Order: sequence, then structure tokens, then C-alpha cells
Amino acid sequence: MMEIQSLDQKTIEEITQRLVKTYNPREIYLLEPERGDTIDVGILIVVDGKDIEHYDLMKAGHKALVSVKFAKSILVYTQEEFDEYSEDPSTFSYSIKHYGKRIYARA
Repeated sequence: MMEIQSLDQKTIEEITQRLVKTYNPREIYLLEPERGDTIDVGILIVVDGKDIEHYDLMKAGHKALVSVKFAKSILVYTQEEFDEYSEDPSTFSYSIKHYGKRIYARA
């Protein structure tokens, strides 16, 4: 497996711009692997709504980022879901909230 390289600021800005255009999200979080890890970059998008189509929304994120070349895992949650899941240490939401970085917050 190939080692994942850290994303540069220009790439993070491009990711943010494309995801904001796609989702008009409340927040976007990014979790990069530790140096030497071979896992995907984690992206979590918090959107408005209650009953969202998670699969369709994740697919839209992958489509928006198809030309940005890096391995990625995308999750999309409502604010309520994110608040609940990010309290459970066994979830990706917890990891990204506590160890990742918020790269966008709607004003």
C-alpha cells in the first residue's frame, strides 16, 4: 500500500470550495492520516435537514471531488446525527471531531 501524503493548503481550499458548492453545509471536517498510515483522508460534512439520503449525498461528494486525486472517505450527517455520534468514542465522528480539523463553518 502507498503512504498517504499530507494535503497542502491549496488542495484543502479546493476541497472546501467544491463541497460548499455541492452541499451548502453547516460544517466540513477533515481528518488526515498520521504519517506512515495507509488509510484514506476522512471528510465529514454536516448538513441541514432531518431525513437525508446518506448514500446519495456521499455519492455527490465523491463526484464533486473526482478530479482531486487522493484516497478519501466521505460521510454526510445532519447536525443532530453528528452531535450524537461525535460523543461516542467508537465512531468516526468522534475521531474527526477530536483529532481532525474543521475546515469550514457557515457564517
